Amino acid sequence: MSRMDAATARAMVDRTLYQGETVRAFGAARDMNALTPTLVDSSPNFWVAVTESRFIQVGEASGKATSHRLAEPQVLELRKKLFVGGWLRFDPAGLGPELGLALLKVDRSLMRALDVALADRAQAKPLPKESTTYSVEVVKNPAYVASFVGEESHVLVCDTCGGYCGEVVDGEAQPQPDCTACLRQVMNPA
Repeated sequence: MSRMDAATARAMVDRTLYQGETVRAFGAARDMNALTPTLVDSSPNFWVAVTESRFIQVGEASGKATSHRLAEPQVLELRKKLFVGGWLRFDPAGLGPELGLALLKVDRSLMRALDVALADRAQAKPLPKESTTYSVEVVKNPAYVASFVGEESHVLVCDTCGGYCGEVVDGEAQPQPDCTACLRQVMNPA
């Protein structure tokens, strides 16, 4: 798989933004924790962004964005290394190194931007109340999954940002409460 470039990743982040929300830090990161379960992403490469309200990851392998409200993750902290940048420790549910801790290696310039952007994360701005609808998209399943669930799946994608909103099971749409990429409330289409 070819590497995702910065412009593509930034465009994905920008599609998730709310009116007036700005990106305060953006750059490439590599997960150095080999124990972190990858699930959807089979690549340790990510793009990360921080706004006034959210921490956003774009997976290179999946090509999808995932957001977390800035104050929610149990662990979202910087560990600085002299001269080379450092690590962004990220564990949204506080599950620890074997089950969920990502050690995202970042360069010095991103480290400085993250240091400023995360300084007041406990007082992060709440997201405005916005909603979105979804569309059904057909996704070809990878070979290792196809034997369990079939050749293709039907997923629900956000009409605002293209993020994951749920799936179709036995012909019935089962939306999640919020889009995983932009965190807008998912409503049934009219």
